[in-house]
This record gives sequence, structure tokens and C-alpha cells, in this order.
Amino acid sequence: MGVTLRNEIGHPSRSTGGRWNRNGSFIIDGKGMVLGFDEGMEALTGWNAATVVGHGHRAGAAGRISEQRGADARPQLFAGTVEIPKEQATTLLRIHCRDGRSLDVEATVRRLAGQGQRAQVTIQRVVARSGPNEGEISREEIDPLTGLLHADAFSVLLEKEVEHAGITANPVALILADVDQLRNVNDKLGYEEGNTVLRKIADILRAATEDDGIPGRLENDDFAILLPGAGRGDSRQMAAALRSTVERYRFFPRNIWPGKITLSLGSASFPADALNPQALIGRAREALDEARALGRNRVWCYLRRPRVPVQVPVYFEGSESLLVGYTRDLSPSGVFVQTSAPIDIGMRCAVNFPLPGHQGNVHVIGKVVRSVPPELSPDYTAVIPIPGMGMEFEQFGGPEDQLAIDTFLHERETTSYRPESGPLSF
Repeated sequence: MGVTLRNEIGHPSRSTGGRWNRNGSFIIDGKGMVLGFDEGMEALTGWNAATVVGHGHRAGAAGRISEQRGADARPQLFAGTVEIPKEQATTLLRIHCRDGRSLDVEATVRRLAGQGQRAQVTIQRVVARSGPNEGEISREEIDPLTGLLHADAFSVLLEKEVEHAGITANPVALILADVDQLRNVNDKLGYEEGNTVLRKIADILRAATEDDGIPGRLENDDFAILLPGAGRGDSRQMAAALRSTVERYRFFPRNIWPGKITLSLGSASFPADALNPQALIGRAREALDEARALGRNRVWCYLRRPRVPVQVPVYFEGSESLLVGYTRDLSPSGVFVQTSAPIDIGMRCAVNFPLPGHQGNVHVIGKVVRSVPPELSPDYTAVIPIPGMGMEFEQFGGPEDQLAIDTFLHERETTSYRPESGPLSF
């Protein structure tokens, strides 16, 4: 099977609709240690957040995460030192990329509120660059009808991407899609027109995932989209856009086919929902079945368990123990942290926190997917509601950390806590 993976320069920022976000940001402490690293920096440098955040901390904390990364574990992200200003300053930096390039950039350094010395460094523009250019994606083993990867090639790619994600700490999301009305089209208009529908849907998938993912055709009217570097929120956004696009698309003139043709979609992600390719497909299939059972033409994300309330302190992995905030609730895929200084959406941070009944802290790398800034009451006398941020887990420090979270949640669910049905936590 001749499927070639994409180059490892990083992934485009999904917050900008698939365009490369060159205005990346990262967070440092007073000693220059990287505490946070967003998708823009991943796209710009090729480094994954897990390879640069939290290095140099005490043994058994972030170092335990980084030990899994091999030769890329401890990159020097920038040359020299960055002075943390009283408020904000502009500086020139030389950034080192994973593929050997160096970038001279103009950046702003903004001191962050809260405990200790922390600053957010935001790239404003690339002044000069050196080194090799980015490569191109190559694809083989295509489906002759749609031009997408066929089932066997897609399976090989999925295996490689999940393996790659396990090494680099990038998540991987999988979306499965089913054409809802294809049997009716085949019965009333014939199989050739049904094939026309499949080809047009393949074109829609190609356009929607041009920079963000790899579509494939599994069998008959089933499609799949692989999203390297995407978590639950990214896959939900992509699936919702695909569903809406197909629903609005006019496949045939109204006098030939007056009704709509729609998609049902289910998604799941690694490692939040599954720890191997087979389980990931199974979870996405369960979500797709749920979307069908709920009436079709909808998106459903795999849900393991609802969130559980818990309040414990959360700390950055860094050269000193810096408090991020206090948890409000926890789920297998993420945590909401109450803090008066939320971090920007898209930032990835290595953090640790204790759990009742567990010896020591658990260590994770999480991506900020939700931010609730503090707000003043109408009379400007109080702050409402409790501010904070939602973090989606993208990598656990080790199997024992994920086991500790799962065990804690199971014990809470089977004893004092009885969750109500409701929307997904993340």
C-alpha cells in the first residue's frame, strides 16, 4: 500500500478556516521556559506543543511527558532570552523550526496577570527566513469513482496517523459520514445518478478539507475524513460545516429531484475517545449510528461520560509551580479551570493537578477550547459569572494519568454523583 503521509511541518489553524495562521503565540515564564504553545506556532515552526511545553521541570512531571518524544523532545525554540516587560514591549526573535529553518520574527511580549512572572509572546510578522521549503502531500491508492483514498489506503493512513499522534502528542479526529437518501436516488433515478451524487459529495469533502484533513471513501455511500492535529471541537466544527454544505447543495434540478440530499455524521478523537485505530473507528461508528437514530441529517460526537464536578488546583508544568486556577468540573476528555486570567483559545499547555484518592498529581497536555472572561455586573460593582477556560486533553503524561482520571470519574459516578443528560462537555 503506497500511501505517503503529509509532511510534518505542522497543521493549519482551524480557527481561520484552513488558512495558515502565521501569527502564533506562546507563553514563557521568567526563566524563558515555554508554558503554552498554540496552533499558530505549530503551523509556523513544525514543533508540536508537547515537544516544547513544560521542559526542565522536576523529574516525574513534564519531563515524563517529554521523555516519550525521542530526539525531538527538547528543542530550543528561540535564540537568546526574552525580557518580561512591566506591561508590553516589541522585540526581534530568531525562531528555530523543526525542519532546520530559522525565522527572524518581530514579536510583541505582553506580561500576563496572575502569580509569578509570565508573558505571552505573539509573532507579528516574519522578517526573514532560511532553510528548506515545506513539502507536499502525496496520495496513492484512490477510489476510481470518487478520486478519494479507497478503504484499504485510508485504513493504512489511519494506522500511521494514530501512531504518529502517539509519538508527537498531536490528537487525531475521525469523522464518518453516510449519505442519507442515496438508496432513494438509486431507486428513482438510477445508479448512474447515484454515482453522480457520490462524486459531488467527494468534491465537497475535498474542498472542505483541502488544508485540514484527508477524505476517503470506505464503501458504497460511506465516507471518512481524517483530521490530523484536530480534537473534538475541531471535528465537530468540520462535521457541522459539511452537513450544512451538503444540505444546501442542489444536486439535481428541482423537476428531477425536488427533495434534499443530506449527510449524517459521527466523530471521535484520539486520545480522548480511543487509544488505537480500531477503537477510534468503532467510537466514530457509534456516533454515526446515534446521528442516524436521531433522525439523520445531523452531527453527533462520541460521548464517553458526562462531566463530574470537582475543585482542585491546576498548575503549569514549568521551572516553578505556577497556579493556573481551580477546576470546576472534569470529564475524560477535558477540564474546566476557573481563573481570572483565561488563556487564549487554541493555546496548548502542559499542566498537572491532584485528584482525591490519587497519590501525586496527574499530568496532561491540554488545548484551550473555551474562554469565559470576567464580566462586570450592570452596576459595575461586581464581577459575573465565574471566569475560566475549558481545556481539551490532547496527551496524558502516561497511561497511569489517564487511568487515574478514569478511575476517579467512575468512582464519582457510581457513588455520590448522578449526572443529568445534557450536551457534550467539550
